[in-house]
Parts: sequence; structure tokens; C-alpha cells
Amino acid sequence: MPIFTYSAVDSDGKDYKGDIEAESKAVAITKLQRQRLMIVSIKRKWALTKLLSMDISGGKISQDDILLFSRQLAALVKARIPIEQCLDVLINQIGNPALKKIIKNVRNDVISGMPLSVAMAKYPKCFDNLYVGMLKAGEVSGKLPEILVRTAKYMDRTSRLRNKVKSAMIYPTLVICVGIMAVIFILTVVIPQFEKMYSTMGGDLPLLTKVMIYISRDILQKYLVTFPYNLFSILIISTGIYLLLKVVRSEKGRFRVDETLLKVPVLGAYLSKVIFAKFSQTLGILVSNGVPILESMDLVSKTVGSKPVEKAILAAKEKIKEGEKIADTLKKSAYFPALVISMVNVGEQTGKLGEVLEQLAEFYDEEVEISTAAITALIEPLLIIALAGIVALIVMALYLPVFKMTGGMGKMQGNIR
Repeated sequence: MPIFTYSAVDSDGKDYKGDIEAESKAVAITKLQRQRLMIVSIKRKWALTKLLSMDISGGKISQDDILLFSRQLAALVKARIPIEQCLDVLINQIGNPALKKIIKNVRNDVISGMPLSVAMAKYPKCFDNLYVGMLKAGEVSGKLPEILVRTAKYMDRTSRLRNKVKSAMIYPTLVICVGIMAVIFILTVVIPQFEKMYSTMGGDLPLLTKVMIYISRDILQKYLVTFPYNLFSILIISTGIYLLLKVVRSEKGRFRVDETLLKVPVLGAYLSKVIFAKFSQTLGILVSNGVPILESMDLVSKTVGSKPVEKAILAAKEKIKEGEKIADTLKKSAYFPALVISMVNVGEQTGKLGEVLEQLAEFYDEEVEISTAAITALIEPLLIIALAGIVALIVMALYLPVFKMTGGMGKMQGNIR
């Protein structure tokens, strides 16, 4: 559909500039007039103009950008400022050019009479079904300011949970990378020097030393450095990684991986806490905002981040359609902890499911924080011990021939005496 660039003013003399999609120039003028704007100029944006005007910087919109925007929008709407004015204020404050352009388009749609949820639904990469669903519930119930505040708080808690999990992986990843680099350096630089020394000494080398030399000379140096073996190796490795990722990213592959991870000791318990922290947060905020339970279950299934639990939630949704209670449907799954089932049961009986789930989410947030600290404290020494063991094994392989030679010389001197 053609895009037209326009410049206009409203009845108060305020300037408006932007782009609008329409079938023709006449339709674009009609749309702008419906927004009570007086057109100063309007012209079609041709393909070359669009290409030259594209903002190549800041094309990516992060979750932090959306979180900041949501916080600011919630604060302005809570102050009972009309949505159009809220969006006008925020457009001047948004630092990300790509998000600013999207909010300008949302503002234009809202001015033309489109609900905020519908306008934002056009940009699913920024505002997902969960976000739009909560806004829609707020518009229908007439409690949009309250729901925007709750949504901002929900996104803040979700962001903190995500950052906790990420921070737990930073140190182990750094240690592993440094360890791998150290081992590669020893195998490619240090061992060849020792190999030259051993070749001049003669004699039979210990098995461990032979293995290390083989890895260094015949695997690393030959297949990763020497042409054309290195190209063949890169091709094989790249193909293997591609096929592995394709299997893992498939529906069945992801289900198997997630299922296996949940069964791993310690890690499985930690992932379960993260999953049900997301489940409790999301379902709690949706129910509190008045989103129907069936729609809520559907939205929650997409946020938990685990295929087996997602399948269990969708199965529970089908049972709820048939009239069963939520807690009774969750009991039939092996993935839901007894605590979650009992709390949901209490919430259903008291009619305060949203409040109970939000309390449960706070409990799981604390559990995730405690578990993150405990796992990090456990992983750090284990990684250091493992890397120290690998380096010690390599060093032992390097010096075994020296010890053997020293022992042989000692025996010769004894025989001479």
C-alpha cells in the first residue's frame, strides 16, 4: 500500500508530521481530516525516498526499550492524561529511532479512532499477544490506567527474573571460554616445542604424552590449520552444528531437550522454579486484569519457555472448557508442583485467584534468587577444579618423559657405582 508523508496542524495550531498508509492521496487526506487535522502538505513517498530515509541505526528494539516505554506510559495514563497526549509526550522522550517510528504510527492510529490495543497489535515483535491481550482487557473493563500500571510492574518483574538467570550464566561462561583458550594455547604452542625436544632425546614416550602429541599435531594443527584440511574440517563442523540446531529447534527436538533438562538433578529443579515463576506471574496478572481464563491459559502457555509444560497447560485448557476446575486439571500433569496446584485451588475457592498467583510469583522470585546464588556458588569451584584438572593432566603428559629420563639416568649412575 502507498505511503504518504504529510505535514498538518490541529485546531490549536500544533504541528503534526509523519507518514500514513492509504490506497490513494485522496484517501490519505480523508483519513487525516477525520483526525481533525488541517493539511499543510502531503506527498507520496516513493521507493527510493523510503530507502534513503530508512534509519539504519537503532533498528533493534530491546525488551528494556519496551519496559521503559511501558513504565512511562503507565505513569502518564495514571495521571488521567488522554492517550493521544501521552503518546505525543513519549515520542519526544524515546531514544530508540525504530521504536519512536512505531509509536508515531500508533499515535496516528489512535487519533483516527483506533483502540490502543488494536494499534499496538500491528507490531507483534514489540507488543506480543500477552501485552495486547492485557490492554484489550483494560479497554473493555474501563480500567486501562490501572491495567497499564500492572502491566508495567509485570514487565519489570519479568525483566528482573530474566536478568537473574542471565547473570547466573555470565561467570561460568567466562571461565569455560578462558579455560578453552588456555587449553588450545597449550596444545598448539607449548606441546609442539616439547615434541621437538623429545624427538632429539629418542626413546619411547609414555602413552599419555603420545595422546597429547597426537591431539596437538594430527588433530588441531593438521585439520584446523593446514590447507585444505581446515576447510574440510570447517565444512564438517558447520554442517554438524547446522543439523544439530535444526533438530533442536524443531517441535519434537525442543520438547525432548526441555524434557531432558527438567530431569537433570539440581538444574531441573532450578529450571522448574524459573518456569513456574513465569507461569504464576503471567497467569496472575492476566486473571487480575480480567482476561478470560481460557484466553489466559493460551497466552501463558507461550511464555513459560518449556515445551512439556506448555503442552500440559494447553491440555489443562481443554479440560477447563469441559467444566473442570483449574487445580483439578493441573493435577493430571507430572510437571506442576504440589505448591502450585494447592495455591491455585485456594485461589479458586476464595475467588481471589489473581492475588494468590501474584503471591506465589513473589515466592518463586525469591526461590529463583536463592537458587541462582546457590548454583553459582556451586558451579564456580567445580569449574575451577575441572579446568585445573585438565591443565594438570596436560602438564603431566609433558613432563612424564622428563621424569622417565631422569629416573633412567639415576639407575645408570647406580649401576656404574
